[in-house]
Amino acid sequence: MIRAILLLGSNLGNRLQYLKDAVRHLSELENTSIINKSSVYESEAVGYNSEQSYYNAAVEIKTMFSPQEILKNCLAIEQQLERTRSETVRYIDRTIDIDIILIEQNIIEKENLIVPHPRMEERLFCLKPLAEIAGDYIVPTKNETVTSLLEKIEHKNEVIIVDVKL
Repeated sequence: MIRAILLLGSNLGNRLQYLKDAVRHLSELENTSIINKSSVYESEAVGYNSEQSYYNAAVEIKTMFSPQEILKNCLAIEQQLERTRSETVRYIDRTIDIDIILIEQNIIEKENLIVPHPRMEERLFCLKPLAEIAGDYIVPTKNETVTSLLEKIEHKNEVIIVDVKL
């Protein structure tokens, strides 16, 4: 079994329900269990302008799936939860986004999967929930802990904890 940390995000519709539904779908995957879940955090969109703020949460899973199978399952869950992707625009509003942030100490550089997530250390909305559940986790490409990366980030946008659990 391998451990993976995923970041969930939603800024369309009932954001909290989409996060909860994604967690439920992840927990229903064969040979997969949820080990830990962060609080829910709210932040403005990053990389594009949106009138809708995001809810984000980190989830740690333990699974028998390979990294490519984890990705395939995450994409299938996004599709089940009516995620729309654009062929022309990188960032758009979404019902659910599931990003693979870390998979143990693996460094993966494939066309469709890069782990650790290549922009994680630039994103407060990623590092805050991640630090809550895996602060001492060493990011292999940086040889630093998640907490250390969080302490070094330049705070470009506000990330507020929402008083709810998944």
